[in-house]
Amino acid sequence: MLYREKDANFPRLKTDTFFADYKNEYKYNGYIDTMIKFIEDFQLLDVAHWKRFSDQFSKDSDGADFGWRGEYWGKMMRGACFVYSYTKNRKLYDVLFNTVNDMIENTGENGRISAYGLSNELDGWDLWCRKYVLLGMQYFMEICSDDKMNEKIIKSMCGQVDYLIGKLGPEEGKKEINAATRNWRGLNSSSILEPVVRLYNITGEQRYFDFAKYIVDRGGTEIVNIFKLAYEDGLYPYQYPVTKAYEMISCFEGLLEFYRVTGTEWYKTAVINFADKILESDFTVIGSCGCTHELFDHSTVRQANTNIDVPNQETCVTVTVMKFMYQLTLLTGNPKYADAFEISMYNAYTGSVNTEKAIDDFIKNSKNLRVEPLPFDSYSPLTVGKRGSHCMGGFKIMEDNYYYGCCACIGSAGAGLIPKMALLTTKKGFAYNLFIDGTMKSVTPKGNEVVFITGTDYPRGDKVKVALNLTKPEKFEIAVRNPEWSKGTKITVNGREIKAENGYVLIEREWKNSDIIEITLDMRTEALRPISYGEQVIMSEVVWELNYVVPVYDKEDPMAKNHIALRRGPVILAQENRLGYNPEEAVEIKVNADGYVDTVFPEKDIAPYNHIVEMNVPLKDGSMMTVTDYGSAGKLWTKENKMAAWILIK
Repeated sequence: MLYREKDANFPRLKTDTFFADYKNEYKYNGYIDTMIKFIEDFQLLDVAHWKRFSDQFSKDSDGADFGWRGEYWGKMMRGACFVYSYTKNRKLYDVLFNTVNDMIENTGENGRISAYGLSNELDGWDLWCRKYVLLGMQYFMEICSDDKMNEKIIKSMCGQVDYLIGKLGPEEGKKEINAATRNWRGLNSSSILEPVVRLYNITGEQRYFDFAKYIVDRGGTEIVNIFKLAYEDGLYPYQYPVTKAYEMISCFEGLLEFYRVTGTEWYKTAVINFADKILESDFTVIGSCGCTHELFDHSTVRQANTNIDVPNQETCVTVTVMKFMYQLTLLTGNPKYADAFEISMYNAYTGSVNTEKAIDDFIKNSKNLRVEPLPFDSYSPLTVGKRGSHCMGGFKIMEDNYYYGCCACIGSAGAGLIPKMALLTTKKGFAYNLFIDGTMKSVTPKGNEVVFITGTDYPRGDKVKVALNLTKPEKFEIAVRNPEWSKGTKITVNGREIKAENGYVLIEREWKNSDIIEITLDMRTEALRPISYGEQVIMSEVVWELNYVVPVYDKEDPMAKNHIALRRGPVILAQENRLGYNPEEAVEIKVNADGYVDTVFPEKDIAPYNHIVEMNVPLKDGSMMTVTDYGSAGKLWTKENKMAAWILIK
């Protein structure tokens, strides 16, 4: 949703299939609500964070090391605005309003806002950080009710981008956009495409369209046009000459926005091809991408390898994948993207939320730092490992010896996206995507109020009951997502069974107050096995001093085949040492001939930590092994607190 879309008469995007209605209201119960409120209270209401991050722009804070402290403010602002859309907490709104004012006061000569001094600008991560300043301001406009503030923001953003237009381009004396960095061959600097397109949508000024077109034409990097590679559909992202996952997805998010403006079909084709290639080649069981340096690395087949220094998945990548899958759902209406979003949400994402306020060993052992817990972990393990490992992503120290990281800043966007994805509008009605206990209030195609009241303990249980509260009867369609993993879904309306088609189950009828949809999902536990690949060449070796990614020979770990992942609904069931065993010791799981495992609920939960679901897994010797959902396991961040998504088997 863009600023001018607040006009009720603004037409829906002709390019999209589904739509997000910013007027929707949500009130969830249980885990999701608790998680969102935890993030709001622990992170987003902390005024000191916002002051510290905006202060980075009053000095050359990043110039000395060509760093990325300047990304923190905008990353966290975007997520905070998403969270506010759910909580409607006036205290949070006031905090965000004030910090936007602070940021505008950091405007320098000719409208410039940067954490880099003039002598160091347009290098390193400068444009990447400026991108986030623009995005942070744009997303605040989506929740801002003050027209004067919105005008101030627009003026500031125009000044920021006009400054860049004067410095970047093909003309003599200017820098090329993909050369305005020393990192990832221009992916990070080129990702400023997204807010430039959004600024064009806000203002209608031709110069911003022209600047966006220039960025698109340069193709994302200085060595290859990644948009053309995606359109040609011959390579997977892990085979591109540059494979940095988060930054590359960000560039394609910008291309998607440009498609929405232009309607140029090959842009759309490129975005969809890219998304589909990710899901095929680099999407793991926990819903993230890349096991090597946050690079695309064919992680779909490599995720159970034990020789990658313990495969870990970066939270920045997870949240960006969630946001990309959300956008693809809006664009195409294809349920596979909502399926992927849900897997990321319940596994990699919820696992990254630092509900125990743990502190990783790197910080504990550091000197002269203000040691405080961060709200998110940076890396999630796949095979046996621990949370809070490998330091923290995007770690930087600021002047007051306080530290922060990229994953800590981006994390809130993941939680804030959940309500947005849960209920979307369509040309004929609604798409009901996520089965969350609570209420969702929206407006029907004829403008009447409707409330979806969901009662469920999903994803622990298999039943979802949705009651509709309508002010008057109306005919419209509800598209109920039938997840790909649910092979035997049953759906009834007022007790009458509806055929559960694959994908979306389209139910069009005259709906009346107190009509009830009941969904029973197939929550059998499926045993997933690693995909054997033998050997291959992947682009995963980074020559840091030369900023090159080079091809390397990769051979399948012979230990990979000795693993099983257990998926129950959207949830991966994980081992955890506090459940009474050592995850490093192999077990013999009893798998049925059809590939499913007869897991059962224990008579009494034994997990000494909060969790969504706990199950007993049958072993071949007749005993049971207790597991919990991946997102709840391993939250102590200690070397003793081991966990595994890929379970070692005999």
